Amino acid sequence: MDTNNFEDILHQVTESAENGSYQLALTYLSQAGQYSNNPVLQSYRAYCTAGLTADRRKLREALRLCQDSMQRESGNSTHYLLQGRILLLMGDRKNAIKVFQSGLKVAPNPKIIAEIKRIGMRKKSVFEKLDRDHPLNLYLGKLFSRLGLR
Repeated sequence: MDTNNFEDILHQVTESAENGSYQLALTYLSQAGQYSNNPVLQSYRAYCTAGLTADRRKLREALRLCQDSMQRESGNSTHYLLQGRILLLMGDRKNAIKVFQSGLKVAPNPKIIAEIKRIGMRKKSVFEKLDRDHPLNLYLGKLFSRLGLR
């Protein structure tokens, strides 16, 4: 296995996908040849496919492919990043945040941190049983934040 060639392909795919050039990334992936079964490349293929479609069925299929790759190589936070992005494309922000947080537990990944900052995570409510917009949660949340208790 030629590592330089694999690294080149991975770099091209990653750069294209990060820039939103999903079609170009899929073109690089189609040229991957012997590396096409690599879990990271399969996750990128799933993410790029999801980025090009709005069809719910294809999005679910992309999510499944990414989850399969994650099972094959669970110690790589890139899978969590890509799965979280697919979930965001599906409109499932809550589960995307959970996946991003799981990915950060596996390994610190600056791209995951950037995604979390981009979508904006809110602090937990003071009283989780009450609605976020309940006056107790609003006022006590502000008070605790000012006091440095949150």
